[in-house]
Amino acid sequence: MVPESPEQNGSHSFPVGGGETGRLIRSFDWSKTPLGPLSTWPQSLRTVTGMLLLSPVPIVLLWGEDGIMIYNDAYSVFAGKRHPQLLGSKVREGWDEIADFNDNVMKVGLAGGTLAYENQQLSLIRQGKPEPVWMNLDYSPVLDESGKPGGVIAIVVETTQTVLAQQQLRESEERFRALTNATSDVVYRFSADWKEMQQLDGRGFLEDTDNPRIAWQEDYLYPEDRPKIQAAIDESIRTKSTFQIEHRVRKIDGSTGWTQSRAVPIVDDDGEVIEWFGTATDVTSRRRNEEHLRLVVHELNHRVKNNLAMTQAIAARTFRDVTDMKEAQAAFGARMVALGHANDLLTGERWVGASLKGAIEQAVKPHCPDESRCQIEGVEDVQLSPKTALALTLAMHEMSTNAFKYGAWSNADGKVNVSWRRYKGEGGEKRLQIVWEEIDGPVVTVPAKRGFGSVLVERGLSREMGGEAKMEFLPQGLVCTIDAPEDPYAGR
Repeated sequence: MVPESPEQNGSHSFPVGGGETGRLIRSFDWSKTPLGPLSTWPQSLRTVTGMLLLSPVPIVLLWGEDGIMIYNDAYSVFAGKRHPQLLGSKVREGWDEIADFNDNVMKVGLAGGTLAYENQQLSLIRQGKPEPVWMNLDYSPVLDESGKPGGVIAIVVETTQTVLAQQQLRESEERFRALTNATSDVVYRFSADWKEMQQLDGRGFLEDTDNPRIAWQEDYLYPEDRPKIQAAIDESIRTKSTFQIEHRVRKIDGSTGWTQSRAVPIVDDDGEVIEWFGTATDVTSRRRNEEHLRLVVHELNHRVKNNLAMTQAIAARTFRDVTDMKEAQAAFGARMVALGHANDLLTGERWVGASLKGAIEQAVKPHCPDESRCQIEGVEDVQLSPKTALALTLAMHEMSTNAFKYGAWSNADGKVNVSWRRYKGEGGEKRLQIVWEEIDGPVVTVPAKRGFGSVLVERGLSREMGGEAKMEFLPQGLVCTIDAPEDPYAGR
């Protein structure tokens, strides 16, 4: 390509300026193109050329039916290694990989139409190999002296980096969304000052936010809990550090739940917090289990103290005025076994109480010589509190031991009947009556001295049950009647 001299092109000043591309246009041999020498260019072509050379935006002019390319410095950067060969070339040949696309551009533009594309993806060869690019493209016709379209001007703004960044952001958001959807945790977002809840996905645990909420504390938190939670928020805002606290919440069904909430600050390039992102884990079941465990431990401590006190009382009564230490030790051991069996019964019921029938059978049957000589019956079973169940078991153990040694079970024919009934007292209160009756045993006489069993029944059991225990030493056998209000704490 031999450059024209100023004398040849007839112009010493056109085009004016235009940087490196302007210099190339002035020195280019346009006579070898359908446009002809610069000196012959129509004013319309000269005007639009001067205009695009002064623009900082990438602009290319496609003149004539072949779309001869004239462009500025900004477009030469977009063209990459295809510059400067593109200058003066036919657009179909210059960008042969998108020839069909440019054919449509020329067809529409020369017919007087316009085209606009936003983030249009094309595959271009600019650095020696095909690469995907995205562009905002605006095509408009340029009128010549006849008033008809003589060419098409294109404003080309490459958006590849923006599109790729948006794609990466979407992919990152999708991965994050998949991660958050894979967990059952509540996900939420707050404004920088925590005044506005911008988003909350409650996962069926808390109510979702349809729109940003200002009154979120009133919606989700209990009034007495808010000062403590707000103090934790204020400290996190002050220090720009992670917010973390376990607190109560109003669940979606209106009940009370517990959540472990944790939020991290999202900061901008200047280190200023722009929002908070957090998750909240439903720990309601754990809190309930911990509370239950605390109550169980408290109850266990209480039961252990009761058992120790009962053991101490049994020991004191057993070894008082002892004349036969061996016999006393055996009696004490038997009573400890009875106490242990009563605890086993309560343990099986998780210490919420025991059945009346179960407590009686636990204490009585081990002493009965034959099942036919022991009858235990009641219209319906009754639940006893742990404390009452222990006292009744020990009382039944003492009466069973006495029956085996001295009473109905000490001969071959005696029998023991244990029965109970529920009834309403004079004031309409629910009452319970338990009757121990021995028959066909040795003739009974009133003892000159009350033993441990008698004291335990008449004083201890009556006190524990809040009623009265009466022992009658009838000739045909011992009859013990226990009458008391139904245990108001049974099953608790």
